[in-house]
Amino acid sequence: MSVASTGNFSRAAEIRNVTQPAFSRRLKALEMWIGVPLLDRSSYPITLTPAGVKFLPVAESTIRGLIASRDDVRTLLTAGETTIRFAMPHSLAVGFFPFWWQAVGSTGKQFNAKVVADNYHDCIEMLLNGACHILMCYRNDAVPDPLSASGSEGLAIDHDRLILVSVPNSKGLPLHDVTSVQHLRVPFLNYAPDAFLGKVTASLINSAKPNLNLELRYESAFAEAVRAQTLTGAGVSWLPSSLILNDIRDGRLVAAGHNLPEAALEIWVYKSAKDRSSLVEKLWADIKTKRSNAGPA
Repeated sequence: MSVASTGNFSRAAEIRNVTQPAFSRRLKALEMWIGVPLLDRSSYPITLTPAGVKFLPVAESTIRGLIASRDDVRTLLTAGETTIRFAMPHSLAVGFFPFWWQAVGSTGKQFNAKVVADNYHDCIEMLLNGACHILMCYRNDAVPDPLSASGSEGLAIDHDRLILVSVPNSKGLPLHDVTSVQHLRVPFLNYAPDAFLGKVTASLINSAKPNLNLELRYESAFAEAVRAQTLTGAGVSWLPSSLILNDIRDGRLVAAGHNLPEAALEIWVYKSAKDRSSLVEKLWADIKTKRSNAGPA
């Protein structure tokens, strides 16, 4: 339906808060299931095939019915519900959320938390589709806020940093020192280019002075996977400081040189403007109170 209204894959993917390759795969899967092409990709803007024109009103009616049924069921389920459903990237679920939830204090005694850890784009989709109450995510100036036009309400609750690290050598110095071996290419472990942290690291690399002599050796969408690979000594990586606090403290990881570029990360929580349940409103008010007592995030 997004392609039908925009005539453009990129714009439709942006509206659905997914990457274009992922969006294209979903459309292909739908066409394979139906058995005929729904889109005429030879035209610009993209148009519907005759089969697509016939299928569109059916799809619209089905989605409206599903949303109405979902809302009815949720009304029944949430009447006495005390569980808040959170969606967030894996790195926040592991390195930040447990301590934040504990620090919320009385809130933790009134509510239960159910955490779904997934990639950045799918977490946003969960909030927009009502599959979670609260989205927790990073924000950085290098990546536009995808929720700015959705009407979702957001709060900055904390800060983090993306720092470049390496395992140490026998002397406690970085095994892979980015600043002292400029003549050598340093093995680099990074995030997928379309991942949130991948876009942040791309901005760091592009703005680094002098240029960093990095050679990509490994790539993953998940910070925990990048951390695990870094701990093997395979190369350097930018990792959220909250995820590697214990690694730094215990000497398993050290800074990969001196005066290295790092990125400031803001940690935000969002709730849907459509979610007015008393459960969510009570938690949101408590988050605001704790945030005010702690000062500016």
